[in-house]
Amino acid sequence: MERATQDHSLPYLGFGLRLRREYLQAVLSERPDVDWFELISESYMEQPEEELQKLDSIRTDYPLVMHGISLAIGSPWPLDREYLARIKGMVERFQPEWVSDHLCWSGADDLQGQMLPLPYSTDMLEHLVPRVREVQDYLGMQILLENVPADQAGPGPLEIPEAEFIAEVAERTDSLILVDVENLHTSSVNWDFSPNEYLEKLPESRIKQLHLLGATALCEPGQESPSAPDPVWELYLQALDRFGPITTMVDRVDTIPSLQEMVNELAKARCGSKRYLTT
Repeated sequence: MERATQDHSLPYLGFGLRLRREYLQAVLSERPDVDWFELISESYMEQPEEELQKLDSIRTDYPLVMHGISLAIGSPWPLDREYLARIKGMVERFQPEWVSDHLCWSGADDLQGQMLPLPYSTDMLEHLVPRVREVQDYLGMQILLENVPADQAGPGPLEIPEAEFIAEVAERTDSLILVDVENLHTSSVNWDFSPNEYLEKLPESRIKQLHLLGATALCEPGQESPSAPDPVWELYLQALDRFGPITTMVDRVDTIPSLQEMVNELAKARCGSKRYLTT
């Protein structure tokens, strides 16, 4: 099978929102000022044809990106071929700009739904590299892999620092990187490392998407500042300063706001970061 390789020149999409099923009808009727939408792949796998046709209609007006939560690329078990076939079917139907998932360990019966940090080691690299290549070869496209948050237990001794590990996976598999800014902030607090130094170790050419969840953006200079700066927002701006304009998905944490609320959040994020967005 021919190896899936590209020149990393995925398009810059601007600012997008997660396309929750609750938003489908409103998006179709209101055509909100959103540059693109990200859909959780698993959320649409069991939907009736009527719902999928709504996605078809949305796809004619907005670029789509697929984001998965079940690939379990770092788990010791064989890749789920049935799951991959369903992802490939969605790719063929909806023609997303790209597909992403998480660089994590998951899938044990007692850990369903959890995405856990990997042991960052040479052995894990040797385990991951052929699996990532297999997924990309099967889908016929590069995938983006996202950093997951570290828990408060601390990493113990690391054979390879996380940022260097993620960079090595990307380089050895010709895959790409999705940086979740809140996850990075959480890990840096729990494991006591500099998120800015982390960003410096990532290969600029492979960073293709940022997740911006739960951050508070200040839209215009001169607005009253919050009592303390929002560290996730500040880290997001530092990422833009490091990498330049990066496709960004805006979302909230542990809540399902209305579509209009999220369009307002997106507008603030777009406005608050506009000085970084000269392409």
